Amino acid sequence: MDNLINNCYQILGLSPGASKEEIKEAFKKIRDELSTKEDEWERLKEINWAYEVLVDSVAAATGKDNVPEDDKAKRKRYKDNGESDVITLKDFLFSVGDKINPFLFAGRALVFLITIIWGFKYITHSVASNYAGESFLHNVSLPFHEAGHIILSPLGDFMCVLGGSLFQILIPAICMGAFLKQNDVFGASIALWWIGQNFVDCAPYINDARAQELMLLGGVTGQDVPGIHDWNNILGTLGLLKLDHFIANTSHWFGILLMLAAFLWGGLLLWLQWKNIDS
Repeated sequence: MDNLINNCYQILGLSPGASKEEIKEAFKKIRDELSTKEDEWERLKEINWAYEVLVDSVAAATGKDNVPEDDKAKRKRYKDNGESDVITLKDFLFSVGDKINPFLFAGRALVFLITIIWGFKYITHSVASNYAGESFLHNVSLPFHEAGHIILSPLGDFMCVLGGSLFQILIPAICMGAFLKQNDVFGASIALWWIGQNFVDCAPYINDARAQELMLLGGVTGQDVPGIHDWNNILGTLGLLKLDHFIANTSHWFGILLMLAAFLWGGLLLWLQWKNIDS
């Protein structure tokens, strides 16, 4: 236990036996310094943990609750919600540095503008138009789609077939998680847009489950080669072929909602960063 407490003192840069006030002051100082850096999420969690351990240790040693009532209430509320008592979910998802590099901001703004323009095209085209299937990003997702078939093949024929479309969604979701882990929330918002785009991309394929008229990889249609059409197999196995248009439109509009959410998230982040541009 003593080693644990001493380690917590070292994390906060304090000597063993520091008072509650010294612990709180050191914690706030380090937290304020780290809050300006976008890649210090793990370090923030570490100092937060050390602070809690030391505060509880001081309280136990003195027989008093050294945590102010308002802080204690906040800690309980955040813990009940599964959140940190210092960094809330809202703070995490909308965190920006105090000083934003203007060149980085310009790059992010350009990426955001591209996704807005591109997303508008997806939104204004119907499932039947197959705009998503003929777009450049369809070719980007195609290798992930085909890899999904191979990777999930050990799980049986159904999962092998489903793995194609599943991996189209999973890969950008993994990217979003990686961005969040690095505390790059703007990058995460772009990844969310990509997730939505892939739901839209899958929609024409689902919509074609009964007709099997779309040209597939290899230059053939589902009518030419029975059993080659993923969504004819998936919905046929599930007994849902008659719902192909409904499922396709659901995927299409859900994807659009995700893209709109990404626009709102990314736009708000850019607005917050614009206010903090380092001049």
